[in-house]
Amino acid sequence: GTGMKVACYPRQDPPHGLPKQPRRDIAMNRLESFHENRTDLQCFLGSILEGVLSCDTLKGGPEAIRGALKPLVDSFPFLDLCYVLDADGRQIGPNITGPRGNPALAREGDGEDRSRRPYYLQARNAPGSVMTPPYFSTATSSLCVTVATPVRDRDGLLRGVVVADIDFEQIVALLEDDSRRRAMEPFFKAIYTSFSLGLLVVSLGLAIQAFHSLAQVFRHLTRIADTTPSFQATILLTLALAIFDLSKTIFEEEVLLRKDVKRHSATRRTLTRFIASILIAISIEALMLVFKFAIQDPSHLNEAGWLVFSVVGLLVGLGVYVYLGARAEMLLIAGKSREKRHLASEAGAQAMGMGARERLRP
Repeated sequence: GTGMKVACYPRQDPPHGLPKQPRRDIAMNRLESFHENRTDLQCFLGSILEGVLSCDTLKGGPEAIRGALKPLVDSFPFLDLCYVLDADGRQIGPNITGPRGNPALAREGDGEDRSRRPYYLQARNAPGSVMTPPYFSTATSSLCVTVATPVRDRDGLLRGVVVADIDFEQIVALLEDDSRRRAMEPFFKAIYTSFSLGLLVVSLGLAIQAFHSLAQVFRHLTRIADTTPSFQATILLTLALAIFDLSKTIFEEEVLLRKDVKRHSATRRTLTRFIASILIAISIEALMLVFKFAIQDPSHLNEAGWLVFSVVGLLVGLGVYVYLGARAEMLLIAGKSREKRHLASEAGAQAMGMGARERLRP
């Protein structure tokens, strides 16, 4: 909004010089969340700015504008920056910064021509508030959006535009009522880390026992025909590998990665990785039992066969779950896309009517 920001658009390489924060997580999770909640966000943020300024306040000059906007910025901590443009897109008075904004920006902006900024061009012909896509703000070094609300007289003619830069992460958390869960995230991550480390220790213990059993094979070469130590080492190593893979999956999914708990794909990915590690372990165990019973006791081959069938059943169940989950999410996204197109067409029709009225302004 102030000319000191670097635009960030989805599906493009990040511009040079962006802050070294987790760009991938922001670009994927938060931008997707923005597009899903854009309509609700625009209504909510627009309701904050609408009615704050009147035509009489605009006539009062920068001091009257500051007196009206400063309490608003102080009341809502996610408002980083506020300023007002006249009907021609020129800023009236300096910027009004919030607690997160750069204090130096409060002395800048007066008289700047912002008539070519996208938010002004959209708000000029819009019946209500408009909102930009997310971008990185150098004022706070964080992701934010700009909301612009036109101020019109009784005849519907544009007299000014109220503009606000808003912290994106905080406002999405507020809209989703997610602040309490986010506050508990460090505690949950500490618990997941401790359990992951515990499983890792168990895996290392099983691996040590497996290598000890394997050493028995080479230590007693006179009993080389006895396959029991070899099978025991295989069982222990397979369990150690499965538990290690489970420990790694928990640590990656719950501690390292940034998950959106309201997105079904995140839950589906975690469950798929977990069941896949179990499938690998059971498959190795089943194959080992088939060989063991074939050599030592063929009468128990049926039990090994049932274990193989259980692997196949688990694999089929996982495939059905992944397919149905993906289909359900696609239908959900398609429904939201239709709703967005409908709302966009209504907003476009209203904007055309407002633009025609603005062109008739004397």
